[in-house]
Amino acid sequence: MLENVLTMQHACTVCGQHFSVEADDLSFYEKISPVFAGKTYLIPSPTLCPECRFQRRMIWRRERFLKQRSCSSCKKSMVSMHTADTPYPVYCLPCWWSDAFDPLSHGQPVDLNRSFLDQLAELMQKVPQITMMNDNGVGSENCEYCHDFASGKNCYLIMGAWELQDCYYSDCNCLRSRHLFDCSGIHFSELVYDSLSSQHLYRCVALDHCENCNDCRFGGDLKGCKDCLGCFGLRQKQYCVFNEQLSKEKYREKLASLRLDTPLGYGAFRREYESWILQFPRKCVHLVNCENCVGDDLFNCKDTVMGFQQDGAEYCKFIVHGDAPKNCYDVSQNGRGLWCYEGCTPDNSYMTHFTTWCWHDKNVLYSDNCHHCEHVFGCISLKRKKYCIFNVQYTKEEYEDLAAKIIEGMIRDRQWGEFMPMTMSPYCYNETAAQEYFPLTKKEVISRGLRWRDRDPREYAKQTCELPEAIGDTQDSIVDAVLACSGCRRNYKILKQELTFYRGLGIPIPRLCYECRWSGRVARRNPRKLWERDCAKCHDPIVTSYVPERPEIVCCEGCYLKSVY
Repeated sequence: MLENVLTMQHACTVCGQHFSVEADDLSFYEKISPVFAGKTYLIPSPTLCPECRFQRRMIWRRERFLKQRSCSSCKKSMVSMHTADTPYPVYCLPCWWSDAFDPLSHGQPVDLNRSFLDQLAELMQKVPQITMMNDNGVGSENCEYCHDFASGKNCYLIMGAWELQDCYYSDCNCLRSRHLFDCSGIHFSELVYDSLSSQHLYRCVALDHCENCNDCRFGGDLKGCKDCLGCFGLRQKQYCVFNEQLSKEKYREKLASLRLDTPLGYGAFRREYESWILQFPRKCVHLVNCENCVGDDLFNCKDTVMGFQQDGAEYCKFIVHGDAPKNCYDVSQNGRGLWCYEGCTPDNSYMTHFTTWCWHDKNVLYSDNCHHCEHVFGCISLKRKKYCIFNVQYTKEEYEDLAAKIIEGMIRDRQWGEFMPMTMSPYCYNETAAQEYFPLTKKEVISRGLRWRDRDPREYAKQTCELPEAIGDTQDSIVDAVLACSGCRRNYKILKQELTFYRGLGIPIPRLCYECRWSGRVARRNPRKLWERDCAKCHDPIVTSYVPERPEIVCCEGCYLKSVY
């Protein structure tokens, strides 16, 4: 069911898994192939399977593991995605964007007798990097500690999201919302806690795949519901508990008796709910307002195959986390890219291939952290430049002639058409998104020539206070305390804005640190992968993001809708 008309079969050079390259894929590679000096340099078929390509890109995304360090330019203290032991300089946002920083001063000539990627790796070791990828002070306000973020206000520790206000600890394409805490994939919502892949929510807690809901807690696949608790698959209902209709008074009494304002009551109800919902069928994939799509958690998409957590994608394939990409293959965390290939966050870019963190670019190849650039190749940290290679300025004619020679050398070295290797990433494997999707042990990481970082023991100090049982008993002084995670024992703090939010929703102070709370959300989320299995009801073949060994009852859409309506 996943197959179309196959053009050829390949064996992945990393894992050995066989994967197909179809006629449409070959057409796409041809359309995006660059032209230099009148000659088209065809991008070849990939040598890695889609999963290994995704893993290779994800090692270039360091997200939650932020560290305190000093700006290499002004020496001020800052929070950064780059640790203090990096060999390259790291600048704070004002210094990096300042006209006083000239990235061309770090340029190096091209040696056509040497490996292009080796020379690019050398350039990466000396060009200053920006501390965090965001537009704080330009498009965003008071969002200094957000990464891969734009167009927000008053946000903190948001990763891979945009157009948010007063949001904290959220990630994975949270879009156009306010007052989100510990959420992933939430759109057009307000006052939401610990929820996944939903839209148009208001004052909701712990919802998954829900739409147009108000004041609901612990629910799955709810649509148009209000004041529902622990419910699954309901439509246009109010005052329900475990799918049982109650009066308004009985509902209020039941809600109060559960003591969801305490960690004991909150945790006990979550466990009961998660066990109870196993009796209900699950829809094989979650596609909302989509046409001719294969994937999961897709909203308003068209002709998108193997797409995950996307809103508005069209004519795309092998994409994970994005907002309105068009005609893109193998891009991750992409906002409004056009005709991009093998990229990690080529936001608002056109014909930008084999790049990381390149925003508002056109016709850019093998570059990192370039912004508002056109026709650059193998460059680092450029701003508003054209016709540059290895951070050296050329004329258009010189650029095209040299780029053609570089590609010919890359073809000779079997580098052309491949994303930058994992060994070139400046980050330790276990601190990147690669560990999230493809977890490895320290021994496995080292054996592959990659780096691993052990935890800093200074992050495990003793807790300085006892947490009260109920949120109503929590004093304002909690914001001055050092807390220890009940899961990993790592220290964390409660912000004043957090305390106000928890009080407003009547939920307890979390006993887990930010990272452990995030891990809990990931465990609730299906893998970014599809399997073939049979519908549990009609036994027709289906494609689903539910692993065949999981206990849920998984159905095709038709059988699922019959069980709901």
